[in-house]
Amino acid sequence: MGILFEPITIGPMKVKNRIMVPAHGTGIGPLEGNEQQAAAFLAYYGSKAAGGAGWVGGSNAFVRNPLPHGFEPSGLGATTLGTFRHPNFLPNFRRWMDVLHGYGAVGTVQMILRAVALQGPSAGTQLNLVSSTTPHELEVHEIEWIVEEFAASARLALEAGIDGVEVHANHNDIVQWFLSPLTNNRRDAYGGSRSGRLKFLVDIVKAMRAATDGDLAIGVRLCMDEYQDGGWTVEDCRAALIELEATGAVDYFSLDVGNNWGAPSYIPPAVHGMAPWAELCGELSAATSLPVVYAGLVLEPGVAREVLAAGHADVVGMNRALIADPDLPAKTAGGQLDDIRPCIGVNDCISRVQQEGLAFGCAVNPGAGQEQVHVAAPEHSRRILVIGGGPAGMETAARAAERGHEVTLWERNAELGGAMTIAAKTPMHSTFPRFIEFQRRRLDRAGVTVELSREATADEVVDFGADVVVLATGASPRTPTIPGVDQSHVVQMDDVITGKARVRGKVVIIAQNDHMPPLAVADLIAGQDDTRVVMVYQSMAPAQGVGKYTIGAPLQRLLQRGTEFVTMRRVVEIEPSRVQTKDIFADTPLTIDDVDFVVLACGRIPNSVLARALHGKVPEMHILGDAYAPQRITFATRQAWALANAL
Repeated sequence: MGILFEPITIGPMKVKNRIMVPAHGTGIGPLEGNEQQAAAFLAYYGSKAAGGAGWVGGSNAFVRNPLPHGFEPSGLGATTLGTFRHPNFLPNFRRWMDVLHGYGAVGTVQMILRAVALQGPSAGTQLNLVSSTTPHELEVHEIEWIVEEFAASARLALEAGIDGVEVHANHNDIVQWFLSPLTNNRRDAYGGSRSGRLKFLVDIVKAMRAATDGDLAIGVRLCMDEYQDGGWTVEDCRAALIELEATGAVDYFSLDVGNNWGAPSYIPPAVHGMAPWAELCGELSAATSLPVVYAGLVLEPGVAREVLAAGHADVVGMNRALIADPDLPAKTAGGQLDDIRPCIGVNDCISRVQQEGLAFGCAVNPGAGQEQVHVAAPEHSRRILVIGGGPAGMETAARAAERGHEVTLWERNAELGGAMTIAAKTPMHSTFPRFIEFQRRRLDRAGVTVELSREATADEVVDFGADVVVLATGASPRTPTIPGVDQSHVVQMDDVITGKARVRGKVVIIAQNDHMPPLAVADLIAGQDDTRVVMVYQSMAPAQGVGKYTIGAPLQRLLQRGTEFVTMRRVVEIEPSRVQTKDIFADTPLTIDDVDFVVLACGRIPNSVLARALHGKVPEMHILGDAYAPQRITFATRQAWALANAL
């Protein structure tokens, strides 16, 4: 792993190793907010530096928008004030730099000019795949004002002691819209040719360099390929690298792919595999002599080392890997690879915030985003019995034992993992076994007594004599009350995944679950040569609960395999070779003919029999995870972490 820990000089920055935490939105903070928000921000990003990352580029910093009085901006970062002009910017960002520098790390901020389709290069273009809003077309004097605002913001960053700034030019903001031919059809100096579309960005970095006199590292984050017809291409990126380096105003480039929507998105889910665009990054980095950062599914230290050793990049961005385990660099340096909590790439970290307005969180690291929370040590050790070895049970048992309790875990199956072990058999969730195995090792290190193939009865639990009983008994597949659901050609999703049921021909999937499970089983089935899949959703679009950065990949895979999506339809009857549906609004019928099999992907029902039998018979009992309410992994592990901290 030696190459990971070689120092590198980037402009005026001296970086102690090649591991970077790229800028990312968390909902934590903002740093320029009140004291509570600032404390949370400092604790979260400080943990990355404490864990050994040499470069923390973690803060999104919004540049002031030139909006007229009374115009109402909407969306992330669409504010008139911005980050740099906030009264708390200088004192609070100085505090942040003090924290990072205290651990020997450097810190940069990403400069974002976000208007959320309210401003743009051209009024006659659609700014992203899901918005048809007509933006205000920026006039030349407004563009010049923005350029000066970037320069002024860079001066303020330097005054705050920040080591460097990075211009966000890679997806779904005003700078990127100027770059892409999809969104820039101007005919003046800021459009037309490739150099014309690049002029806005060139003017920005030149003005920033002039304003900071070489004392501030200046980087540019670019998209390698939008992967959209008529959009920004690899050749556009290569030309941009050459032209931007020629300005003498740029110290490094950070490269990724995709956009907010589509497949891939710029925060790609794990289904794409490890570092899938690193080789492309290497091809592009040959066009510049400046250091290049590669980001995109670098989830393991070994993968990071391979990217660097192959010459694909000079620095690796390991954002999600360090959300899962901020101590990854230190553990890697110390040879403790088995102790690294693995990222499984489900993207709930960002989707929770943007899709549901929930607190930032991580499926495998429930303490992420809660670094500032003080957890008091338990007053005394207690005897705890955990029933169920799924995500909730494993996390509760491990965390409680690490806090000094005597913990026993009973799991009725022959292996740990619960429903995760079933999901792990699908291609879309091939990373899940890594987390299950990590938790198994963690339980062993913590001294938890694990008994597999142990079915718990109420009498046995009572006789065990625990001070605390934790029921993480999971949930079972739900069978909807549809006429004909009991026929032999109607099977449960879990049985298909485990191989208990074999389906072929025309397969209808009844998807009464708006997250990943129906898509995962559909992908498994659609991969067979002798099948055709039809997915029936009651919702207005498939998998509405899946975040925008994740949804593109599974839908692309399924559509490329001929999967048909039927939306806004409820199944009213299953016949031997037909499925009858009705529109959810108008009740108009639609028949799906020539059906060979029907797969139920209809969510789960909590396993609550044991909880009812134990009520009032044990000193203290808690129900959590799917046994309380079936949700995603993140909900289970966060609830388990909170419970274990309270015991």
